[in-house]
Amino acid sequence: MKRRDILKGGLAAGALALLPKGAAQGAFQNTPSLGRRYRNLIVFVYDGFSWEDYAIAQAYARRRLGRVLALERLLSRYPNGLVNTYSLTSYVAESSAAGNALSCGVKTVNGGLAVHADGTPLKPFFAAAKELGKAVGLVTSTTVTHATPASFVISNPDRNAEERIAEQYLAFGAEVYLGGGDRFFNPEKRKDKRDMYSAFTQAGYGVVRTPEELARSNASRLLGVFSDSHVPYEVDRRFQGVKVLSLKEMVQAALPRLAAYRNGFVLQVEAGRIDHANHLNDPAATLWDVLAADEALEALTAFVDRNPDTLFILVSDHATGVGALYGAGRSYLESSVGLDLLEGQKASFEHMLRLLGGNPDPGQVKEAYRAMKGVTLEDAEAQMVVEAIAKKTYRPDGVRYGVQPSNTLSWAMVQRNASRPDRPNIGWSSGQHTASPVVLALYGQGLRHLSLGLVDNTHVFRLMGEALGIRYQNPVMSEEEALEILKSRPVGMRHPGDIWG
Repeated sequence: MKRRDILKGGLAAGALALLPKGAAQGAFQNTPSLGRRYRNLIVFVYDGFSWEDYAIAQAYARRRLGRVLALERLLSRYPNGLVNTYSLTSYVAESSAAGNALSCGVKTVNGGLAVHADGTPLKPFFAAAKELGKAVGLVTSTTVTHATPASFVISNPDRNAEERIAEQYLAFGAEVYLGGGDRFFNPEKRKDKRDMYSAFTQAGYGVVRTPEELARSNASRLLGVFSDSHVPYEVDRRFQGVKVLSLKEMVQAALPRLAAYRNGFVLQVEAGRIDHANHLNDPAATLWDVLAADEALEALTAFVDRNPDTLFILVSDHATGVGALYGAGRSYLESSVGLDLLEGQKASFEHMLRLLGGNPDPGQVKEAYRAMKGVTLEDAEAQMVVEAIAKKTYRPDGVRYGVQPSNTLSWAMVQRNASRPDRPNIGWSSGQHTASPVVLALYGQGLRHLSLGLVDNTHVFRLMGEALGIRYQNPVMSEEEALEILKSRPVGMRHPGDIWG
């Protein structure tokens, strides 16, 4: 680069620094173009996934499983870059606003689905695709009515209104819905006692609620709900005998049904429990849900190989918790030991808390950690866990580590030996979402030489539109307009508390 080009860049950066706050959030971004069209579109959202999650899974797969991640192969061979994740009024986004940016192409306030703060509805991309005759599928390891899948198909001012979202799904009429959330469909659990399973059956869906029912079903339109709330963590499915479908198995059920539609399809797959595990600061739950996502990724890229008229987009919506493998020992020479210690972790905090109940004694806590986390707690650490569960006394604090009691359960097993890890040397910045840029990758025919760089999350909407030849613009709201509206709200939209286990 010539010296005068560097100076030009410095002048541009200086001009940006002088922009007003609202304009700075909408500052110029890199806008790469695909240069071709596709028939099908698959969007795989790694919810709450950071580069630290990638580093730990990459190293564990190589060191303990003897294999290379499918994600590592994808990143090494195909276009990839970084995504800025901020929402309209906050540099830390939550999943609905992040999903809106991807699916609607505009920034919104945290909390609502495909809607602005003044109630103006937006058109999600999958709704536009459906209008053009594309089949639609949603597959997730969360409740199927959760924010990330919902943001791609419906508009609702409250991401937590999942009973209502279930009704909106029926009206929308996607061809495939697979995930958890029985309590939003089951008349015995819904507040209004409406039987959404019967409603979907009457609308022509095959309704399945177990792996066995799914295996027997030949329905072309499918509603599959496999758990009361979110689908259990992969670590519990794999090591604790929890009988539930893996994300890969749900993907394999969705793909042939959608591929049968002659006008093509759009599919969103969400590895949603990566986010939840990171909220809990649970290293084993995070690791194994990343590995489960990688198995689903293998199935999805194999489908693209067989169907080259398909564009595949992998993107994280935001980072969460940011549990990092940090250096340990002299000159950091003992750092890799923490990966080996992860092999002894065989259950999530969610599963442990369910077994421990509301008033465990220190002995029960010690045994749970020994059997399910491979960690021997000291007496004071076991007592810390008892007090967190029974007395709501939280460590290290209840602000930055606000997802309790799980954050305290994680804190109880921090590394003690400075010279060599006696427990996994993984440290968490918080129990909350964070502001860091996250991964974006593309896979498909004709893309090998495309450069992505750093893009805004709203640009994913434009990539999807270019892929399918769909062009439209949703209404834009400024940050100042949104902040003025928010002044009249006494409190912000709360993140759903049920995910914390």
